[in-house]
Amino acid sequence: MFTKSLLKKIINYVYFELRFMNFLNKDRCDAYLRIYVFVFFAIFSIAYFMGRKNLQADFKIGGDFILFWAASSQILHGHFSDIYNTAAHEAAMQHGQFLDHSYKLPFLYPPPMLFFTWPIAFFTYSFSYTLWALSAPIITAKTLNLLCKNWSITAFAFFSPQFIVSLLTGQNGLLIALILAIGLFYLTKKPFLSGLILGLLVIKPHVVFLVPLCLIFSRKWRIVAGIVTSASFLIIASYCVFGFETWKRFFEYSHVMQNSILHNVYLCQLFITIFGFLSVHGLSFIMAFWIQIIFSLLIIACVLYNTFKSKNIYNNIVLSLSASPLCTPYLLYYDLTYMLIPAIWIINTTSRTGFFSWEKPFLIILYFSPLYTLTLTWHYHFPAEPIVATLFFCLILRRHRYLKKTREMHSKNNDI
Repeated sequence: MFTKSLLKKIINYVYFELRFMNFLNKDRCDAYLRIYVFVFFAIFSIAYFMGRKNLQADFKIGGDFILFWAASSQILHGHFSDIYNTAAHEAAMQHGQFLDHSYKLPFLYPPPMLFFTWPIAFFTYSFSYTLWALSAPIITAKTLNLLCKNWSITAFAFFSPQFIVSLLTGQNGLLIALILAIGLFYLTKKPFLSGLILGLLVIKPHVVFLVPLCLIFSRKWRIVAGIVTSASFLIIASYCVFGFETWKRFFEYSHVMQNSILHNVYLCQLFITIFGFLSVHGLSFIMAFWIQIIFSLLIIACVLYNTFKSKNIYNNIVLSLSASPLCTPYLLYYDLTYMLIPAIWIINTTSRTGFFSWEKPFLIILYFSPLYTLTLTWHYHFPAEPIVATLFFCLILRRHRYLKKTREMHSKNNDI
C-alpha cells in the first residue's frame, strides 16, 4: 500500500510539473539557452569533423540551393523558358556543381520567384551559398525579434532545428518566414504596406494561402488591397520580363511534375501533410487525396468561423498560419520555419494570460520536432509531422478563443 501510494504521489507530482512547468521561468530559460547554445556548438563541431568525409561524399551542404543558382544562371543567359525544362535545368545545375543527389530537383516555383533568384549566379555557387548562409538566418532571426523584443527569442530562433534544416537544405523557408514577419510587424501600423509585403508570398502561394482568405473574412480591405497590388505587380512584371512562353511552360511543367510526385509513394513520405501520411500507410492516391480535401475544408471552415467572430486581426493571422500546414497536400519539412511566428505569439500573449496547461511542454516538443519527425520519416517511414501540426493548431485555437472571450467580457464591463 505504501509503495502504491508513494508511486501515485510521484506520478501526480510529475504530471503536475509537466503540465504547467512553473519551474521554467525567464531566468532559468535564459540559463538553459546558454547551455543549449554551448551544447549545440559542441555537438555540431564534433559531428562535422568526425563525419566530414562522409558528409562531403553523400550530401553537399545547401544542396537544394543549386535550384536557385541554376535558375539565376539561366536568367542571366536569357534562357527563361528553359528553367521549366528538366534537361536544360539539370544541365545548368551540373554546370554550377557536381550533384550527388539520387533524385531530381525540378524548379516548381512560379515566374515571380525568378526576381528573387536573379542575382544569385553573379557569383559561383559556393560563394553565393556562403553569402546566403551567413546573412539569411541572421536577418530572419532579427526580424522575428521585432514581433517579440527579447534577445532570447532571437537566439532560440537562430539556433532552432528548423533554421538549421533551412540552412542545410538551402531552401527558401527562411525567406517565407522573413516576409511573414515583416508583414505582420506592419499589420496594424501600416496596413497597406503590410499587404504589399504579404503579397510577395505569391512566390509560394500554397504554403500560406489561408492568410489572404483570413484577411478577406476579417474585412481588412486595405491589407487585401496591398496584397492584390504587389502580387499583381509581380505577376505582370514577370510576364513582361520573362514572357508568355515562360508562364506557359511553368503551368505545363508543374502539372506534369506534381502529378508525378504526388503519385510516387516514396516521395510522399517527404510531405509533412495528411496526404503524405496516408499515402505512405497504404491508402490509394484517390482516397488519400479526398481525405486531405475533406480534412482541409473542415480546418478552413473552423479558421474562417473563428476569424469572422474575432476582431483582432493579428490573432486571426496567427490562427491561419497554424492551420496552413494542415490544408495542403504538398508541403515539405523545410517549409515550416514560419511556424516560429505562432510560437512567438503564444509567448507574447502570456504577459496577459500566463501559460495555459501543457503549453510550455508542447512548445518545447514543437521546437525540437524536426529532429524526431525527420528521424521517424527517413528511418521508419512514419511522417509524424501532421500529428504535431494538428496538436499545435488545437493549442493556438484554444488561446485564440480565450483571448476573444476575454476581450468580449472586457468590452461588456466597459459598457456597464
